[in-house]
Amino acid sequence: MGTSKPSPRASTLTGTVAGRFVIVKLLGAGGMGQVYEAQDTKLKRVVAIKRMAPKLQQDERDRRRFLREAEQASALNHPNIAAIYDVIEEQDEILLVMEYVEGTPLRAVMQGKKSLSNDEFFNISVQGLEGLNAAHEKGILHGDIKPENIMLTPEARIKILDFGVARRFSMGRPDEATLTMATLSGAVNGTPAYMAPEVLMQKPYDGRADLFSMGLVYYEMLGGPQPFETDSIAGTMASVLHTEPPPIEQLNPKVPANVSSVVQTMLAEDPVQRCSTARDVLVDLRRVQEGEKPVFARGRVVRRAKFNWKMASALAAVALLVSAGLLLRGVIGNGPRGAGSLSQSGGERSATLVVLPFEAVSGDAKLTAFGNGLVDTLTAKLMQFGGNHPLQVVSGAEVRQKNVTGLGQARQEFGADTGLHLELQQSGDLVRVGYSLTDAKSGKVIKAATVDAPVTDPFTIEDEVAKGVAAALSFELRTDEKRELAFHGTSIPEAYNYYTQARGYLEDASKAASVDSAIILLGQALKADANYGRAEADLGSAYWQKYESSKDKTFIAKSRQACSKAVDLGNSGAAGHVCLGVIASGTGNYEKAVDQFQRAAQLEPTNEDALIGLGGAYESLGKPQEAENTYKKMVLRRPSYWRGYNLLGAFYLRQAQYDDAVKMFQKVIECTPESFRGHANMGAAYLYEAKYAEAIKPLEQSLATHPTADTYSNLGTAYYFQHRFNDAAQTYQKAIQLDDKDYLNWGNLGEALYLNGERPKSVAAFQKGIALAKENLAINPHDQQLLRSLANYHVMIGNRANAVKYLDQELAESRSDKQSLFDAAVVYNHLGDTGRALEWLGKALRAGFSRELVLQQPDLDNLHGDPRFKELLQRG
Repeated sequence: MGTSKPSPRASTLTGTVAGRFVIVKLLGAGGMGQVYEAQDTKLKRVVAIKRMAPKLQQDERDRRRFLREAEQASALNHPNIAAIYDVIEEQDEILLVMEYVEGTPLRAVMQGKKSLSNDEFFNISVQGLEGLNAAHEKGILHGDIKPENIMLTPEARIKILDFGVARRFSMGRPDEATLTMATLSGAVNGTPAYMAPEVLMQKPYDGRADLFSMGLVYYEMLGGPQPFETDSIAGTMASVLHTEPPPIEQLNPKVPANVSSVVQTMLAEDPVQRCSTARDVLVDLRRVQEGEKPVFARGRVVRRAKFNWKMASALAAVALLVSAGLLLRGVIGNGPRGAGSLSQSGGERSATLVVLPFEAVSGDAKLTAFGNGLVDTLTAKLMQFGGNHPLQVVSGAEVRQKNVTGLGQARQEFGADTGLHLELQQSGDLVRVGYSLTDAKSGKVIKAATVDAPVTDPFTIEDEVAKGVAAALSFELRTDEKRELAFHGTSIPEAYNYYTQARGYLEDASKAASVDSAIILLGQALKADANYGRAEADLGSAYWQKYESSKDKTFIAKSRQACSKAVDLGNSGAAGHVCLGVIASGTGNYEKAVDQFQRAAQLEPTNEDALIGLGGAYESLGKPQEAENTYKKMVLRRPSYWRGYNLLGAFYLRQAQYDDAVKMFQKVIECTPESFRGHANMGAAYLYEAKYAEAIKPLEQSLATHPTADTYSNLGTAYYFQHRFNDAAQTYQKAIQLDDKDYLNWGNLGEALYLNGERPKSVAAFQKGIALAKENLAINPHDQQLLRSLANYHVMIGNRANAVKYLDQELAESRSDKQSLFDAAVVYNHLGDTGRALEWLGKALRAGFSRELVLQQPDLDNLHGDPRFKELLQRG
């Protein structure tokens, strides 16, 4: 059989010649490369040749370092170390020529035995430490001690393999150790289940890391299971960092207490608590073998509670607070709710008008619903004046959401300077509406009047009040405004009466019974007028509310059908398109959402629901500039109103533009200093800036005013990053009490429980979070936050395959989003793939992700000693 030189990256070297070595056969393969049996034609002996894996040869600096360290390791000459004879570079290959060791791997020796005998244990353990000590005294670290790398020859001699891929360290120079032990091509050299905590964290390390690994080998030799290994790298790393193996004597009573003490000292989490050198452990083992007590071993060292990984989803949950309820939960009518518009010209100062809750004197449920609806429809009418007059309007829905009952409170919450108060009373077939305009600062009544109208004429009530407000604020209605004021979408009073009552019920859409009542009343309105487009649009929104509260997919089809009919009728204004935009966004069809929201904005330029939806859809499509411009339009139209600043601040948070976000939330607080929202979002902004202590106060202020699940979740996150895991868990549980269907709340609880040492509860919480997230993902498979969370939760329960699957989906959807790039760095770091983690981190930094935030993320603590990490941050 002929032989040839190895061709570049041939699949096998069998039958080829490398230098003076004829490669005979493949012995095995692993992550570091292939191992062959070869014949040394000059010295007439059998050798082993290791062919290094391509991934370890891609970077020229890594190649040079590897060759240098292999040459240094070849200086080792000890009977318990498999020798390195030569290093060959040929055809872009790196080949290590090593001593061929005949024997049995220690792993095979241990298989089938509950434990090794005392004699076997001492024979193997002492020889192993003698080999380690010889290497360490020459400044050479192995880095991958495990049973597979220890051979037992027929003469019962131990040989430690693979010192050819060792790391050289400078005794007493941890800074140099960090550099020379840098990982090849970004991957930590070693097997995670046998790696010391400081190695996994990429902190400075020395020979004590090998002692930790050897201690794990001894632990198994004495009958213990591998204490850290799971079915994923991430889970294994978590176990190494957080799990304390029970003393081996508890698992195998035959193990002498002094032996257990030596092994347990080797497994100390903190290298300072281990023996200083292999020689010290060797002294102890020999003493114990002779029946004496060890002198260096400390026995069991209780591991301290330790923070290592952050929740990948925690900061994403912060963003939900500032955007929740503004897109998919807010569109339920024929025009913007909680919105006015502003046109400032000639230096005029705009008035901020709040429509306060009305009083139904009779307490009649039907009249109450009508009154709530009147507040809403009247607000929409008044808002239309803002395009040509200096007026801003706060909706009745916002007033009720904040439990505002008086004008003084409205002034604090919204910056309102004028209040409109309504009273309704019905007597027989007559409805009387009393209304008054009041100056918020002085309490002086600007105007008071009453409107009487038959029950069968709801149009007059709304129109006359709107005209009276315009007159009191001293602006004259234009012809087009009068025409719009007279337009109600229907000319049939009965239909409008039903419609107005339905609007009132939809203002309390958090109650299922209210939504059901609205659906019935809207059906009655459409029965009275089958061409009532706005009623169809609101019916579609009501069905969407049903879907959001129940997650019953049948309501999606009903919602889409009603909203499409509203558009087809051509008389629903922007409402039909807004409704279809909400459905498209909620089901992941963002291109269609942009189209629908643009159509809505063209029909009603002041419609804030259309602008909010449009901005959100642009974000989901990865078009941040278009999204920013959309939100800025809202600020420019209403510079004295909090909502535009709030939305723009939320956008800046999602774009990692933290300074800009803080400025926007400061504006929110200036506009509404007593509002829970401003304080809650300022707390969220501090969380994004990693100012966790500063975040607690505004979050607590917000909760004191208005407790919400989102704010509890964010407060829990602040506690979490301060390592107050018990407080964090309790706070997340409060969030779940308010909202047990939010997968993020369950995932955050799982993180806190995990680090608080409550592992079974943690797994249950993660599994609940995964189940809820998957339900949502079935509806919207393009939701990046869902994909991000699913990747993280699967990492935390040790499911690598699903973690990578969902991360890949998130990256496919992200379109260069800074947060998603950073997410990839975090997940791959959890998975132990340092090279890819650094690659994604570099992309995130180049895209503008905060350097300061990277430095403060505990997820990446293990990278701080890596020169490439430092270089990335310097460039970033």
